[in-house]
Amino acid sequence: MKKLLNFLAIVFIISLTGCAKYTDITPKGQNLLNRVGDLDLLMNVDYSGSAFNFNKETLLIDDNYLYAVNVPNTISSNVLTLDKVFLTYNESADRAALTPTDAQYEGFYKIISTVSNIILANADNASGDLSLKKQLKAEAYIIRAYLHYLLVNIYAKAYDPATAATDGGIPYVKDINFEKANAKLTVKEVYDNILSDLESSMALNALPDQPKNSMRAGKGFAYAVKTKVLMSMRDYSGALNAVNTALTFNSTIEDHRTLLSVPKASRVLSRNGLNASDNLFYSYYNNYDPTIYAPTYEILNNYYEPGNIIKDSTNVYNYGFGFFFVGLANIPVWYQVTYQGNSAGMTTSDLIMMKAECLIRTNKVNEGMDEINKIRIRRIAPYSPLVASTEAQAMAYLQKVSRIEFLFTWRNFVDLKRWNKEGIYPVAVARTINGTTYSLPANSKLWVFPFPQSATQFNENLTQNY
Repeated sequence: MKKLLNFLAIVFIISLTGCAKYTDITPKGQNLLNRVGDLDLLMNVDYSGSAFNFNKETLLIDDNYLYAVNVPNTISSNVLTLDKVFLTYNESADRAALTPTDAQYEGFYKIISTVSNIILANADNASGDLSLKKQLKAEAYIIRAYLHYLLVNIYAKAYDPATAATDGGIPYVKDINFEKANAKLTVKEVYDNILSDLESSMALNALPDQPKNSMRAGKGFAYAVKTKVLMSMRDYSGALNAVNTALTFNSTIEDHRTLLSVPKASRVLSRNGLNASDNLFYSYYNNYDPTIYAPTYEILNNYYEPGNIIKDSTNVYNYGFGFFFVGLANIPVWYQVTYQGNSAGMTTSDLIMMKAECLIRTNKVNEGMDEINKIRIRRIAPYSPLVASTEAQAMAYLQKVSRIEFLFTWRNFVDLKRWNKEGIYPVAVARTINGTTYSLPANSKLWVFPFPQSATQFNENLTQNY
């Protein structure tokens, strides 16, 4: 009973936190989490909800339209909203003034502060199983690194080796002094801290090969995060080593070919989100992601390959409801409530596509195409392999395949932002709505989202990064 009361007490304190300032209660010599079992309970976070809603990022890059909101009415309205700004790529709008709060910014830092940092602050002095203590610390480092990686890619410029040391980044929060206004680091400093946390986690040698559920971090996810970070830093050789290690823990790829063995009317695309075998780490906006997401005209016409099993051989996309949900003709909505996507986490598809790019970018074009075709053979019917003779051709294939594989998720936003910043293989982003074309330049400040007022009013260090 005392154990339960201790845990409930810290949960109560956490529940009092305000997302910008977090809390006015700072633990001063009182350690409520003094048992490893308490810390294990604290780590059982449900990584879902508004903090993991990436609709603004996917709207920006033209993966999808607004979530069940009339698009033409939003554009024609005299009221300037962030939705209108993103739809029309209005660079002159004062986005900070339109952002009083931000569920992602506030939610990610809340988890960092009230889960990862509390575990790291209390683990060494907690009584109980030593091996579990080390494991919890290793998990906390990984989650802290992952969430800071997402934050720096949303609210700062993409990593550029030439300017990262001076580009404005984000705070890297490592303590539980909730009243302290943390300094804003440079992009390079943020990445240095991310790598340090990853190395601290791996040095403990305590992560499980397979976590007890996919909302807990295991070795596969840790090396997946390291791969993603190194790719952002343009270290493709180092990333290739990391992704090869990650694949030793899970290489199962979701397979859509099994749908073809039943009548089309019965081809129900199903995925049990938490228990899906391809998960490395499961995180999502709601239980029915991506239901009622509407792909754009550009995605439908330019990115889906002919023979895509989802688009052409199932009833996943419902054209009857598209106009009702977004107000655009001939636009379908994803209408398959039995499919629970992993929109904010990572899967083995991430590993395959990251390995493909690392191979291509290190002069192993044929091997990279083999990886791309591992995805395609499970997505396209009839299938024939793609063959590339140059790095540029292979990258064009990869960008097209990955755009559909990661549709409606954060991965496309981060990849496009990285490619456009690097400038070698940029991806044009433009949308045409009712005869008007809107374009997002590769160097647009819209790629950097504003810090919310709820944060900047508390922390004067948070000058905007665009």
